Order: sequence, then structure tokens, then C-alpha cells
Amino acid sequence: MPLYRVLGTSKAYPTESDWELILETDDAVEATTTVHESEGTFWRRLTEDDEIVLARV
Repeated sequence: MPLYRVLGTSKAYPTESDWELILETDDAVEATTTVHESEGTFWRRLTEDDEIVLARV
């Protein structure tokens, strides 16, 4: 079963070390919903098993 991670950053031009974990789940719907929220972050990223699915939302 895939593991989804939603990462966020408040930086306009983030480097790899600027991303912080927001959510880790095996629920694709929950991860997709969370990645499209913008509260408290400038960018969000979605990964599936450590592969980037959505780079910047």
C-alpha cells in the first residue's frame, strides 16, 4: 500500500531542506485534499512512496 506525504513550505523559492511534513497517510483522498489547502504555507508538495506526484500546489 502506498504511503503519501504532504509537505509544505512558506518560502517562495524553496530548496529541498525548506519542506516540512504536514501529513503522512495511506489514504490518497486525504492526502490530495490536504495538498490543495493553502493555510499556513506558500507551496505544498505531494509524494507517493517518496516520489514527487505534485511538485508545487
